[in-house]
Amino acid sequence: MTDQTRIKVRYSSVDRHSETREFDTIEPAREYAQYWLGRHPEIGRGYAISGDGIGKIEVTGTSLATLFPEAV
Repeated sequence: MTDQTRIKVRYSSVDRHSETREFDTIEPAREYAQYWLGRHPEIGRGYAISGDGIGKIEVTGTSLATLFPEAV
């Protein structure tokens, strides 16, 4: 698998914590994203935000709907 097909999930928060993780498959990417935002975040245009507004997820290599199927 090349870097172009990897799933990259970036988490950032209002306290300026930020980290990016890369995954080969959707399952661990979904688990990581849902760990930070829960299963039902608010979905925006190109990002998802936790219900309390503290955390944000951005993703490349897949869609937010794939990471948060229950929120869409």
